[in-house]
Amino acid sequence: MKPASWLLLILIVAGMALTVTAFMNNLSPYVKVSAALNGKKNVHVPLKPILETIHLDIKTMTLTFEGKDETGTMKVIYPKGKPNNFEAASQVVVVGSYENGAFQAHEMLVKCPSKYQGEEQAKR
Repeated sequence: MKPASWLLLILIVAGMALTVTAFMNNLSPYVKVSAALNGKKNVHVPLKPILETIHLDIKTMTLTFEGKDETGTMKVIYPKGKPNNFEAASQVVVVGSYENGAFQAHEMLVKCPSKYQGEEQAKR
């Protein structure tokens, strides 16, 4: 095999190794509150926001609230302001890690209730 072919093969294998490593480092599983409280890094946690605990600091645009699931409750800090329809959300999914007594979220996905839920209940 020519040296240029070896070099190309090495570059392809190195590129594949870097791709797999990057994928594994950015992999974030869905977990419950109880698992998130154990300090797992970079996880998705589905929560039901507790409306009475929602607070938005206007100066820093930091949203803090408590969320719950069937395994517990935890405080969430989200530094990017309040997403649209946050109060109407049936569930939010926060992405981040539990540090310093609160879940530090760097992303939040808001799941609004389905428009068909009312129709389904009305039929019964």
